[in-house]
Amino acid sequence: MKNVQFILIFLALIIGCNTNPKIEPEQDSVETNIPCDKTGLTLQILGSGGPAAGDARASTGYLVWFNGHPVVMIDAGGGTYLRLQQAGVHIRDIKFLGISHFHPDHASELPALLWSDIFSSRPAPLNVFGPAGEGSDGLTGFLEAVNDMATPVDAFTRINAIEVTPHKDSITTVYKDELLELTAIGVNHANKPSLAYKVTIDNKSIAFGADQTLDSPGFVDFVKGADLLVLHLAISEEADKPFTNLHAKPSKVGAVAQESGVPRVVFSHLMKLDSAHARAREFSLSDINSNLKLVKDSFKGTIILAEDLACIAL
Repeated sequence: MKNVQFILIFLALIIGCNTNPKIEPEQDSVETNIPCDKTGLTLQILGSGGPAAGDARASTGYLVWFNGHPVVMIDAGGGTYLRLQQAGVHIRDIKFLGISHFHPDHASELPALLWSDIFSSRPAPLNVFGPAGEGSDGLTGFLEAVNDMATPVDAFTRINAIEVTPHKDSITTVYKDELLELTAIGVNHANKPSLAYKVTIDNKSIAFGADQTLDSPGFVDFVKGADLLVLHLAISEEADKPFTNLHAKPSKVGAVAQESGVPRVVFSHLMKLDSAHARAREFSLSDINSNLKLVKDSFKGTIILAEDLACIAL
């Protein structure tokens, strides 16, 4: 009996000394432990992190389900190749893959996914869409580089490439049929051509804000009316250049979330550096509760903190 008591006390001490506890934001309206029910329209987070490896998150990627079928994937950052398999999905099952921009934390898995698709029995080409730009900054240039890597297999034979001009003051319809509509608008992310997307299925919509400084002229109007909005909370209020040329601070994220009128917002692209790093405090996961409080000072809707493989049903 004494041995059992000793073991229980030992386990309790180990648990109590865990140096990497799961973050539970101190917010009354934060949804946690969301069940993965894929009936109806559902967003699944494939990767909730960014380029800085930390907190065991894959880089950015999202999957939209409708009635149990994966329909649209947005972004393909590092780690999403594995996360897609963990979600029980093969790239052949997806009809549309949109890339917001060609930074590696949003596009580095695209070659691996296209290479994997070569060995599948896809019934129709994969529709791949992304921003137009010079060289590898645009979809065509990026795919040409992928095709060079894939020689002698022609990767272009299995995809339908749709290049979208990233206009920041007008909406582009990327695809539309009787059930699905995909639209895009250009956003500011330093000098990289970048797109925000909206996926509308069965009269419900999910908007993806992508990496941006949240000062693009048409963005708020673009996302108004969406049922769910994904915004990126990469940096803290303490951040400085060059990070503020790429992302918005929490106070700005909260203000834009409120202005959008969208009732539920997923905060993703969360970033963490080792605490010893000189600029660790400039990233969102350095103190996620404080950064979410700054968001909540403006945003009065429901906050959902992204976690890899979590699902949010509409």
